Amino acid sequence: MLAAVLFVPHQPALAADLSPGPDNGAEAACREIKTALHSLADSEHDESLALDLASIGGNSTAMVEARLSVLLERTQDLRVALRHARKSPVARDPSVRQCMRMGIRALVISQRLSSDVETVLLGAADSLVKAPEVMSSPAAPAPSPLVRQP
Repeated sequence: MLAAVLFVPHQPALAADLSPGPDNGAEAACREIKTALHSLADSEHDESLALDLASIGGNSTAMVEARLSVLLERTQDLRVALRHARKSPVARDPSVRQCMRMGIRALVISQRLSSDVETVLLGAADSLVKAPEVMSSPAAPAPSPLVRQP
């Protein structure tokens, strides 16, 4: 009986949160998506810089992993913003639908980027593990001697 009383006041508050208004309108939904998109773009840029530094030969794997972690968090933030927009009463508004399409495209690209970075990181870890095996392998062919031609 007590549990039923606690849930009754909560229902109108939830309905009030989903009602159209200045904080829950189309502009607010698009603003939330665009804010998440800007944060995601910043983290993609940071990841790009970390990958660039790692490609010059620095041991920046930890930096790439840290940037990837932030990128994954920003991707999740975009997912949440898209979910909020999809569940809002203004989800069918043309401007919100356009913002959602833009967000979904960015989400797909970001997931592909994250997957590619994880592949590179796993490849780097595999090459570190396999490199000593290749060098000490008895089956590896000996270097051919230089032959002088007259």
